[in-house]
Amino acid sequence: MSVEEHPFSELISVVIDNRGKTCPTTDSGIPLIATNCIRNELLYPTYDKVRFVSKEIYSTWFRGHPLPGDIIFVNKATPGRVCLVPDPVDFCIAQDMVAVRADPKRVYPKFLFAVLRSSVVQEKIGQMHVGTLIPHFKKGDFDKLLLPIPGRKAQEFIGDAYFALSAKIDLNRRMCQTLEEMARALFKSWFVDFDPVRAKMEGRDPGLPKEIADLFPSRLVDSELGPIPEGWRRGTADCVSELNPESWSAKSRPSVVRYVDLAAAKWGQLDEAQALSGKAIPSRAQRILRVGDSIVGTVRPGNGSYGLISDGGLTGSTGFAVLRPRKPYCRTYVYFTATSQPNIERLSRLADGGAYPAVRPDVVAATPCVIPPEELLSRLEDSAGALLDRAAHSERESRTLAALRDTLLPRLISGELRVPASLGSMQEVAS
Repeated sequence: MSVEEHPFSELISVVIDNRGKTCPTTDSGIPLIATNCIRNELLYPTYDKVRFVSKEIYSTWFRGHPLPGDIIFVNKATPGRVCLVPDPVDFCIAQDMVAVRADPKRVYPKFLFAVLRSSVVQEKIGQMHVGTLIPHFKKGDFDKLLLPIPGRKAQEFIGDAYFALSAKIDLNRRMCQTLEEMARALFKSWFVDFDPVRAKMEGRDPGLPKEIADLFPSRLVDSELGPIPEGWRRGTADCVSELNPESWSAKSRPSVVRYVDLAAAKWGQLDEAQALSGKAIPSRAQRILRVGDSIVGTVRPGNGSYGLISDGGLTGSTGFAVLRPRKPYCRTYVYFTATSQPNIERLSRLADGGAYPAVRPDVVAATPCVIPPEELLSRLEDSAGALLDRAAHSERESRTLAALRDTLLPRLISGELRVPASLGSMQEVAS
């Protein structure tokens, strides 16, 4: 398979480059996607800490807006990150990134997206960007970025295969979010809002199986936390969990670790652990993580660097507070107690330290909560915990698919792996 190199600039027909100025924003309206919303492990932009613009600004301030299928290319901070624009498009793009549109006469659009994501092109971008404090890749240098372009049939196979695998990974990601939201809603109903108790107080059916409904009292009593169910007690997260139970020492730490840092944990989603050895292992790689542990970032806690450990053999950063459930049936309760939105906001308010505001791990362990009967904790684990287990299974599947996709991509592009002469359905690639 012959592969020729072509300048990036010759493969695109449109570049949407909005001014390098801060866009006027509002408290609500049309989402404004910034560079932090573009990540190479995602198919489409995420909506992390988005700002908004008014309809008037949307219509008059911008030079243009992306269309479905366009590629968003980050120019600044971490140049070269790319995502596809979904259909429909419900956002506009901020400065420090551009949207480009593939010229279908010169390149298959999905292949252009795939080749920009490939390790060989990402390495080229890394070598070409300028600036040390804040790296950036100039739009004017698009003509210097040479991309390997095979024949059209190979482009279609590679582009479709990459998209199919990425779409399956994206579906799994959204499924994980939905499953966790469902599990978290159950936790909040039972142990924050006390809905079954309130239903009994008002003479309503709690809407639960009798054996579970009978575990809830029919009265609330006053406490320092406010009204709580009768017979329950006020407590903290360390009543049901141990803080930082195990750590490696410099002598006991293995020569190879699978390391999880703060950047790998994003609002309950954990990236693949980094396999590090020798001098590449950072000094912060000390927390021993076990299946069922909850990890909560103590540095800039408002960033939501938390997750539930579902794989063994991991080592976490000392930037995490590790909460290990005292009993297996406490796992889900500990996780949702420590990572509820009100508690993340509490930790964020308590954080101090200038550029890197942080809290001590014991502040996480001191998260206020109510302590319900053990039987109810067990019921929560049976119900909400099962949803979390399904989410963890989907996450593992996604990591396997991503590893397969990212391993095959450069070999297909280079011609090391030959594209099949008979091109079957790309759905088979992702199945």
